[in-house]
Amino acid sequence: MGLRQDPDILSCLDKTKMIRTLFIALLLILGFVATDVNAQQRPVFSQYYFNPLAINPAFAGSQQDFNGTLLYRHQWVNVEGAPRLLTATANTGIRGKKIGLGFVLSNERIGVHTDISLYFSYAYQIRFKDGAFSMGIQGGFTQLRSDFTQLTLLNLNDPNLSGVMSKFNPNFGAGLLFEKSRFYAGFSIPYILNNKLQSGEDIQIAEARMRRYYFLVVGKLFDLNPRLQIRPEAVLRMQEQAPLGYDINFKFIIDQRIGLGAIYRSNDAIISTFEFQLNQNLRIGYAYEWTLSDLNQFSRGTHEFMLSYRIKIRGLNRPDYCATYF
Repeated sequence: MGLRQDPDILSCLDKTKMIRTLFIALLLILGFVATDVNAQQRPVFSQYYFNPLAINPAFAGSQQDFNGTLLYRHQWVNVEGAPRLLTATANTGIRGKKIGLGFVLSNERIGVHTDISLYFSYAYQIRFKDGAFSMGIQGGFTQLRSDFTQLTLLNLNDPNLSGVMSKFNPNFGAGLLFEKSRFYAGFSIPYILNNKLQSGEDIQIAEARMRRYYFLVVGKLFDLNPRLQIRPEAVLRMQEQAPLGYDINFKFIIDQRIGLGAIYRSNDAIISTFEFQLNQNLRIGYAYEWTLSDLNQFSRGTHEFMLSYRIKIRGLNRPDYCATYF
C-alpha cells in the first residue's frame, strides 16, 4: 500500500533535493571521522537481509511493524575456539511519528574472549509516495572479557596472558537508508570510536583497538512471474587496515513464502541460504557456509540459524515494498 502524505508536505522535487543534500552532508560527516588504527574485526554473518539493524541503525522502523529476530552462528565447526555468535534484535515504528526505535544485543565468543554488546537505535524517516529516506544513529556499549586462566601457557609469568581482563567500551554509530520502488541502498558506520581492546604492559596489546567498519548495502526486488521473484543484493565491507570485502547475494522467492539463495563472500566462502514463511508473523532461516580458505582442511563449515517474528501494529502504514526483501 502507498504511504499517506500530509496536506502541507513538500513537493516531490523539493523532497528529492532535500534528501540529496542530507545524504551528501551525512556522508561527509561519516567520512570525516575515519582514522587509521591497529584493530580487530567485528563479527560477520550471512543473513543480512533478516538482521539489517545489526549493521545500520537507519533500518529501525523501516517496516513500520514490530520485528524481532534471533540469530545464532557457529563458525568453522570442528575448530577449537572458533567464533560463536548469538544476536537478538528488535525494532518498530511509532504510531503517528516518522521515527523508528530498536536495539541490538549480541554475545560473541572466540576462544577465551567474550564480547557482549548492547546498542539502542533511533531513526528518522522522510516518507514519500513509494519509498522513504531514513537517517539513523545508535549508541551503547561493548563489554570485553578475556579469561586467560583457560590457557595452557609456556611462559607462566607473562603478565599480559594471566588472570581475567575486562574492558568496558562505550560507542556510537550512524547510517543512511534510501528505499524506492523495491530498490534499497544503505551506508553506515555502526561503531565510530576506535576504543582500545585491553590494557597491558605489552605495547602491541595496549594499542590494539576496535576496527571500524563501513557498510554499503544495495539491492532490488524483481518479479520474474506472478509466483517467482528474485532479489539480488551486494554488501560491501570497507574495513580499516584490511582488504576490501564483499558479499554477492541472489535469492529466489517462491510464492512469497520460500526463499532459496546463494552468496559468494570474497575470498572466504560460498553460502547457501533457505528461508520459510510459516505464517504472517513467523519466519525461519538457515545458512550454510563452505570455507574457501585453507581452514576448509579442518573445518566442517559454518552454520547460521535465524528466527524472525513480526507483529502488525494497528494504525501504522506499512509499505508493501518492504514486506518481501527484509
